[in-house]
Amino acid sequence: MEMVLEVRNIGIPRDLVKDVVIRTLRSRVEEINHKLGDISNSMNYFERKYGMKTEEFYEKFVSGALGDEMDFFEWKALKEINDELKEEKRVLIEVI
Repeated sequence: MEMVLEVRNIGIPRDLVKDVVIRTLRSRVEEINHKLGDISNSMNYFERKYGMKTEEFYEKFVSGALGDEMDFFEWKALKEINDELKEEKRVLIEVI
């Protein structure tokens, strides 16, 4: 999927628009980094508590090999959010 952005001439110099957009994207990357750190800490807690790495847990959980403890639903959500944020960060860095 190719995305094309159109910047209309609204009297603001292109360089200024470019600088603002880049600063905004960098700010979002920093925000993602902070969130990833928090998520990593939480996933590490579950890894220690249940004695398995997140990837191993995730495969077992989605295949139905584990129970339905609330921790597992939280851990699954953390892993999925982590993956989404990493992908968003990758795309933003590529754009910058």
